Amino acid sequence: MTKLLAVPFWFIGLFLFVAVPAPLQPAERVMMASLSPGLFEFPVVVSLKRGFFRDEGLEVFKVQMQPQISVMALVAGDIDYSLSWGSSLRAVITGVPIKVVAGVAHRPLHVLMGRSEIKSGKDLKGKRIGVDSFAGTMEYLSRVAVKHFGLDPDKDIKIVVSGSSPMRLAALQSGLIDATPIDIAYAVKGEEEGLKRIVNFVDVIDLPISGVSVTEKKLASNREQVKKVIRAILRGTRFMKENRDATLHLMADFLSISPSQAAKAYDTSIRSFTDDGQISEKGLMTNVQLTKERLKIARDVPLNHVVDWSLVRELKAERTDN
Repeated sequence: MTKLLAVPFWFIGLFLFVAVPAPLQPAERVMMASLSPGLFEFPVVVSLKRGFFRDEGLEVFKVQMQPQISVMALVAGDIDYSLSWGSSLRAVITGVPIKVVAGVAHRPLHVLMGRSEIKSGKDLKGKRIGVDSFAGTMEYLSRVAVKHFGLDPDKDIKIVVSGSSPMRLAALQSGLIDATPIDIAYAVKGEEEGLKRIVNFVDVIDLPISGVSVTEKKLASNREQVKKVIRAILRGTRFMKENRDATLHLMADFLSISPSQAAKAYDTSIRSFTDDGQISEKGLMTNVQLTKERLKIARDVPLNHVVDWSLVRELKAERTDN
């Protein structure tokens, strides 16, 4: 006959307490605004697909917004982060209390594409150039290209708002517009369908194209979350640079392009992404100066009023220490 051992009730309770796992902490909900699908936001896409935000305890929702609207939504607290570099920069320079806290792409990721009958940049005279919004980065790049070819952007072309990169590509193919600055991935696709590459912007201007912006209030009150977001995005960038084949698969799926088109886009663009989240002082100064000229602002704008690199520097130091 088996003899039962007497076990104190407090011991059983202790065992149950140890054996039952503690409930998981709920993920922090984060809203992030982006203009349209494209390479400029791709490190964020990689971080979402690979679970890098989830590793930081974040549940990130990426929403599509026009650049100016994203700035207003950021200030109102309707979103937490914006990827619209140009609009954020213009807002900061005019006194809106936001900061750029990390760079994503430090050089243009766009190409000026035109219809097949446009043989050179000078043929843009009198033509319609499609952009995503007035006073946005795409309009600015269009003006840069027109000046590069010796034309006057205020007299020689017509700027037409034509939507996101896929919509502008469709408008170009249908003849509604004659040219447009477009994401490299879509430019590769357009070339294979008979459109003409007029100029690659990286050959014309050293201009940052995307970054992460937050309000000064959020940076002060929830600095740790901002750091988590930046860490995840930088991890996404490193994954892109170190895992070409896996990145091509993600790129082809996300942008609805072929594997060969993804490979061409990747090889053309990968060096435009920052390694550590910082933008060079030269690139920033050029960007600030050009924005001031466009807004007709004469006063000095110190760079530390525009950007705050303290978190990306902390993250860089942490990686070095490890």
